[in-house]
Amino acid sequence: MLAVSKMQIRKHLLPLCAVMGILLTSSFTLAFRAHTAHAATPAKEGAKVSIANFAFAPPEITIAPGESVTWTNDDGAPHGLEFDDNAPGTNLLLPGASFSRRFDRPGTYDYNCSVHPYMTGRVVVQPQ
Repeated sequence: MLAVSKMQIRKHLLPLCAVMGILLTSSFTLAFRAHTAHAATPAKEGAKVSIANFAFAPPEITIAPGESVTWTNDDGAPHGLEFDDNAPGTNLLLPGASFSRRFDRPGTYDYNCSVHPYMTGRVVVQPQ
């Protein structure tokens, strides 16, 4: 008869759970990206900010009134955008997706990632 101890089960359970988690997360991300690919906003003109390595690049960008900024998630994890001026952002920006916002008035607009609040950035709109 095959005797398997609890220790042997535990030894193999953790790696199995890790692999299952990776597979499920990858499958979900691919399915969701395929389903929402049409929702991504392509960058036509204006400034661009990349989200990569859990940071905004560049962390501060200067634009003129009336310009748009497009954020693109170039990271492997989902992110979001939350603006300090309470303008609508996006709660979930999956890898490969983009979000754009037009800034009409001069001022300083601080923002952060809604998923990882320690990720911060700034848009400075210079008066003309």
